[in-house]
Amino acid sequence: MKQKVVVTGVGAVTGYGRGVNSLWAGLISGVTSVRPLEWAGWESAPVQLAAQVRERIPGTGWRNLRMARLALQEALAGGRPAGEGGLSAAVGWPGPDEGKGGDPVEILAEEFSLAGPREESLAACAASTQAIGEAFRLVREGDADWMVAGGADGRAHPGGLLGYDRLGALARGFRDRPAEACRPFGRQRAGFVVGEGAAFLVLEKKSRAEKRGAPIYAEISGAAEGCDAFRVTDPGEDARQAAFCIESCLEDAGVPGGKVDAVVCHGTGTPANDRAEAGALRQVFGESRPWVNAPKSLIGHLSMACGAVESAIAVLSLGEGFFPSTLTEGWMEDEAAPVRMARAPGIRGVRSVLKPSFGFGGQNACLVFQRG
Repeated sequence: MKQKVVVTGVGAVTGYGRGVNSLWAGLISGVTSVRPLEWAGWESAPVQLAAQVRERIPGTGWRNLRMARLALQEALAGGRPAGEGGLSAAVGWPGPDEGKGGDPVEILAEEFSLAGPREESLAACAASTQAIGEAFRLVREGDADWMVAGGADGRAHPGGLLGYDRLGALARGFRDRPAEACRPFGRQRAGFVVGEGAAFLVLEKKSRAEKRGAPIYAEISGAAEGCDAFRVTDPGEDARQAAFCIESCLEDAGVPGGKVDAVVCHGTGTPANDRAEAGALRQVFGESRPWVNAPKSLIGHLSMACGAVESAIAVLSLGEGFFPSTLTEGWMEDEAAPVRMARAPGIRGVRSVLKPSFGFGGQNACLVFQRG
């Protein structure tokens, strides 16, 4: 018998700082966490911005592992469920001069005594969304007592920035106006800004959470994955496979498209991704058009961790009953990528939020969250 699965813990680290409170306060403020890079000798580089974690990240191991550890600690701080917990994650590899590292899922599972199932995803920018979906199914089907799921990543180093720039994916310039650099679905969009951070969710059966009096942030009710196999760096232009992934997710959740209030979009701010994502949403929702936001405009693109942080935003939106706007000043709608962007400050009363992610290699993943 399928069990209802709820989120009872959330942890995050982003360019706004450590903790979900910092993330939520930053989103509500509408002030971007994107800042000019202060690297010596970088003044003439084409890419001038990133959304870095400015606070010190303590601990041992490479930076992405240490960010994962902080988010995991916070997610579990509200109370560890009974039984044997597992871990499903997508954690980025070491950066320059950080050594080779080991298996991050093994390291974290042992450190946090998570002896249950272990899952790891490397599905590009859909990886942590996929990891959460795998954890959800394990709990729903009774194959795990509870799971912690999410990811940590960041390519805010010269190699990462130059690699993405060679692909034509990054916004160039904007050093004196960082808030305008990434404008998903906007007429002026010119690419994304690299971010870094981490987020993890604690997933457990609703009946067990209620029995132990745990806080319930939201219910996760559906998940799906797919691949359009179009090009390495570009999504399928007809968006059919992206739409199919969303439709499969809604079917898995038993949620009609018309009952989705809002979408935390992948929204990279690149012309190709935004057109394809807008097309997929149009195919699925037609004229019902849910509200959307695109957090990468404020926190940057966290590569494999973007879906985890954006899922945390979806969960917080449901817990607070408020869906924040992510629009920056001067944003203008692009008729070629039409979506119903949430205007400032945001939308109240949301009860269901969709979280799609689309990665290089045509990787697609999607989750549905509802009020708990």
